[in-house]
Amino acid sequence: MSGQGTCPRCDAAVRPPTIWRSTWTCPSHGDVVPLHPAQRADTEHLEWLASCSDVPVWLPWPLPAGWLVTGVRCARDGRSGRAQAVAMAVSGPNPLRSPAEQPVADALLVSEVPGTGLGAHLAGRLDVDPGDGLLDGPPVAKVHAAGASAPLWEVDGAPGDRSVFVGEAGGVWLWVVLWPRSASSLLEHDIDLVDVRDPGHTLDVPCGAMSPHLQWETAPRAAS
Repeated sequence: MSGQGTCPRCDAAVRPPTIWRSTWTCPSHGDVVPLHPAQRADTEHLEWLASCSDVPVWLPWPLPAGWLVTGVRCARDGRSGRAQAVAMAVSGPNPLRSPAEQPVADALLVSEVPGTGLGAHLAGRLDVDPGDGLLDGPPVAKVHAAGASAPLWEVDGAPGDRSVFVGEAGGVWLWVVLWPRSASSLLEHDIDLVDVRDPGHTLDVPCGAMSPHLQWETAPRAAS
């Protein structure tokens, strides 16, 4: 994948390694795994990502009726070449939208190694990982990830017209970020996530135009 890396926590340009420092560094957040530009989720790119990711590459499958895969973005270690975080975007009709809302809903499924910070940033938070107490109490939703139940807790106070849920799946964090808020109704249905790294899963998926939510549109807010 080409393109200048940025910080997964703030999208600022990061400094490449030097002879004195072996890591990529953000002026604000120190050592980070660089985030690379969004890419179309075509067969070639999904094959490449499946071969180099250390975290699950989650995809709702089958897709909800009328939904398309609208891009993918990853944070990848420049030394090992391995992806430490992956954000998969899907978009489609929002069945419970209000008259004032856009007819299209968008969702990002973020799988990441703890400490990366991509999911929290997309959720509009300043945390790196879910803060203390966030996963207390009963979960409010769940998905099926690679055949296993993955409980999800809602992140209160997400900024903008979005809903945010977080849990664990495949041994790492799973963030689900949906626009607009009413799109959270999708989680009331049984949603199956497949890991495209698993042998036998088709990588020829229906693609749409790139989701604008794979690019930063709002500054993160303070953690609550």
